Amino acid sequence: MSGVGVANLPKTFSPAFTIMGGSRPVRHLTIRYMNSSGPGNDESSITSIHLEAMKEIIEDVANGGREDSGYVIMDVRGHDEIAQTGKLDDVVHTLPLPFIVEGAFSRDDDEFEEQFGFVKPSLDETLVFTCKAGVRAASAAELAQKAGYTDILAYAGGSNEWFS
Repeated sequence: MSGVGVANLPKTFSPAFTIMGGSRPVRHLTIRYMNSSGPGNDESSITSIHLEAMKEIIEDVANGGREDSGYVIMDVRGHDEIAQTGKLDDVVHTLPLPFIVEGAFSRDDDEFEEQFGFVKPSLDETLVFTCKAGVRAASAAELAQKAGYTDILAYAGGSNEWFS
């Protein structure tokens, strides 16, 4: 189904497959969304992941750090929401969706780090977005893609699934 030029047309994969999410394999994928807006739409995609893959990614970052794992995990819920439920893990950064909408990824490196408290992701890192139920994570992923990022994952279950 990819290449037909229809935004958000799902192509389902068996969870048993290991699909390449950029330079690193991502396990337990179910849906890969092709974004047809803008140039290069066949080269970049947003991949939806579920609980087991998110657990593996968090473990990779916790064990090897951001540099070794290549992942930058961002929760796009508001600070108040995170205060109510807690963070998924200490390795997850908080970057509320309204700041992404306002152009967080277009800020220079120093301004980004000063405002958000972590190093701005480089274009070669894999961005992993999470929220409450997956909707805002998908929106953040699309905005990151428009900002030039190409290796993007969105956790579909969000904190609802994580803390259940």
